Amino acid sequence: MNNYFKNLRLVALSFLVLNLFTACSDDDSLDKETSAFNIKIENNSSFGSILVNQENQSMYFFAGDVKGESNCNGGCAEVWPPVIAEVDDLDLASNLNLTYFGNVTRENGEKQLTYKGWPLYYFSPESDDVLEAPGAVEGDGRGGLFYVAKPDYTLFLGRQVLTEGEDAEIYLVDDYGVTLYQSVNDEENVSNCTGGCANAWPIFSGQQNPVIPSTLSEDDFSMITRTDALGPQLSFKGAPLYFFASDEGIRGNVTGNGTGPFTVVAPEL
Repeated sequence: MNNYFKNLRLVALSFLVLNLFTACSDDDSLDKETSAFNIKIENNSSFGSILVNQENQSMYFFAGDVKGESNCNGGCAEVWPPVIAEVDDLDLASNLNLTYFGNVTRENGEKQLTYKGWPLYYFSPESDDVLEAPGAVEGDGRGGLFYVAKPDYTLFLGRQVLTEGEDAEIYLVDDYGVTLYQSVNDEENVSNCTGGCANAWPIFSGQQNPVIPSTLSEDDFSMITRTDALGPQLSFKGAPLYFFASDEGIRGNVTGNGTGPFTVVAPEL
């Protein structure tokens, strides 16, 4: 009889442990579901493909973050609240690639989400923690520095001090923030940088009909055919575009500005 009750108690205890484990597992699953941060691509009638959250609220890039660190703090962050989320918590639409997302640590220790190295922001028109309405893209082009976050930009704009003691400048970069250059030795839509020059200054191929920030004009861009085998090259206002090998593909590096005939490309916005 004693063995019977002993076995009965063991069965009951095992059943209790199983229920507790199942409950904990359910709680863990619920926690994961509630903590997930959703991002998707919305097809906007004016801007094309843009990044939005689960509430369809638009996200933005800041040209001043060209080095990959957030430079929008204090009063700036009241107008442009950072997108705070951990990469591990992301729940992405099937047409988004997780490898493009990352985190940067802000001044206050919060983890801000990045896309292709660009910190992401929302827009609060009244600086009151109230974000713009779902579907709105009212922050695009503000100050020539903030632009709606498009997943398919061909190139973008960076802003930083290039010469000590002078004001910050706005210049062209690729979609990862790597600096683009032009040469005064080139002719209109003709590159004279070949051979060893092209090794030091790799061409920027870009694409036909590039995806660009809204303050730039598609009419200023064209594809040119080179005389060598390096392929097509994108030009801006007739100036063929290049990278600088010594920048090492690192965003925010501008070591080629003023090197020989090469300078950054500073558009008039």
